[in-house]
Amino acid sequence: MFTDFNILVAASNSAPAAIGAADFKCTGKHDELVLQQAIDACVRGNCNLVLANGNYSIDGFAKYDDGGPATAIRLPIANREISLLGQNMPYRSNGGGVQFCVSKEALESIDCETDVIRGEWTPRGIGNGSALHIENMSILLDNNQHPIRCLDLRRTDRTDIRNVLIYGFNTRYFENVPCAQVPVAVKGCIGMTTTDGSNNFCSNYTNVEVFGFDEGMQIGGEHVVLTNCGALCSRYGYTFGNYEFSCGFNHPITLVNCLDERNINFPLFNICGDHDMDGNLLMGLQEVTMVSFNMERNAAITPGGKLGDLMRETVPGTWRGNIGFTLQPAWNHINAPDLGIWEDDGSGSGFVTRNNTHKIICSSQERRSYCPTLGQQIFDADLNKLLVCINPAKRLWVDANGNPVE
Repeated sequence: MFTDFNILVAASNSAPAAIGAADFKCTGKHDELVLQQAIDACVRGNCNLVLANGNYSIDGFAKYDDGGPATAIRLPIANREISLLGQNMPYRSNGGGVQFCVSKEALESIDCETDVIRGEWTPRGIGNGSALHIENMSILLDNNQHPIRCLDLRRTDRTDIRNVLIYGFNTRYFENVPCAQVPVAVKGCIGMTTTDGSNNFCSNYTNVEVFGFDEGMQIGGEHVVLTNCGALCSRYGYTFGNYEFSCGFNHPITLVNCLDERNINFPLFNICGDHDMDGNLLMGLQEVTMVSFNMERNAAITPGGKLGDLMRETVPGTWRGNIGFTLQPAWNHINAPDLGIWEDDGSGSGFVTRNNTHKIICSSQERRSYCPTLGQQIFDADLNKLLVCINPAKRLWVDANGNPVE
């Protein structure tokens, strides 16, 4: 069924019609080998890959000679966009749609840095002719007790990722497994790592959800946009700049209507900046903007019942941006106006941060009930003054003349 556009792959449990029509048929064991053959055929034939609904078993990893991690599936450089298109998006982790299921045996075979899916390795992830479009599929680990990256995009120059679910362990979704019972993932068990490089044409992530990892989403690169994405029940839902990069790490990263729920730690901001032509780090002033970012934080609903850090920068004051957020302290709870999101160590001092539940104009009593953010402005209707918060930890406000106000 080779056409000018698509190559069809079927899983062992795909619909009979799909199996009959498929160009490549998986057996339910070491399906990564068949998938790799199909991807290579797509590159040769200038086609896209279409995956029929079903479970594709990942039972091993190959070591290529390109200098990159071992991986189950490698996407060659094609000097065009490679498309992996699933028939349907799975409904969470309980079956249906296109699922890549990484077996326990595969995880136990890991003896080096390992991915489930990655691009062909290059010296750096920019201008390398690699572009990727993934849509309607999930990656499901048997367990989260092994160091592995599920979706490694560090050497993919341009990305368009849509409707992708990535789960750190093989069970029903948390309706039946509360996050407090989710095993805390081992270090290095990572859901998705984004790109290394400028990616100023396309670096979009839409409806991507990660669940049950050490780091759910490692975000980096430039001109990166995440829309309607979620990170849940992990040690860190999001980290920024927390992986090695070679270039292009200075221009905007934007999150729109994304969520950080039931994770042990709030987002971590590590190294930011760029490199000069001699490879020296030019550190600081990377922009991250979060629009309508919602968070949940309570030890009763995090993996292992643990509670860790608020948002923090490893080098406080180096990042910049704008964050508008809401925060719930529990399920079925109103958004809290009296909880903060930054550690009191100088982290976040370069951001304009606002709790979206706070009024712009309010009484003195209501203002005092808020947990303010650095630089927040409120017009106090009782004092008839515009006030600015200069010390959130002490809830210290000053007027336009710098006079402290209770």
